[in-house]
Amino acid sequence: MNTHRAFAPFSPFFPGPGVGPGAGLPPGITPPPPQLLGPFQQLSQSPALAQNFVFQQPTQGAVSFAAGCQNRWTLIVTRTFNVFLMFVTSTNPFGFTQGFIFPTYSFGSFPSSVILWYTCF
Repeated sequence: MNTHRAFAPFSPFFPGPGVGPGAGLPPGITPPPPQLLGPFQQLSQSPALAQNFVFQQPTQGAVSFAAGCQNRWTLIVTRTFNVFLMFVTSTNPFGFTQGFIFPTYSFGSFPSSVILWYTCF
């Protein structure tokens, strides 16, 4: 499990191009692991809860993207405390983090610099 909190300059969150709601799991992608479902459901209910959770986590370096999480389910908290459970297909520190977003499995993309904290399995 990788867990990180970022300290890069703040960038506002905005959704990237998407494909729309999915009809189920895309081919070759397994369902999200139970270890991420519980925290995702709790943190996505309240930005204040997500904020408290992130700032209680130990810092493991300054990162601004989901390093090492390509082709893995990743719980992501953005700088505006939006919470995503995403199967990351690509990530770039100076570009975008892209992947399939639970529960609709729609394809989403957002600037990697908006990631405040993440963990992946």
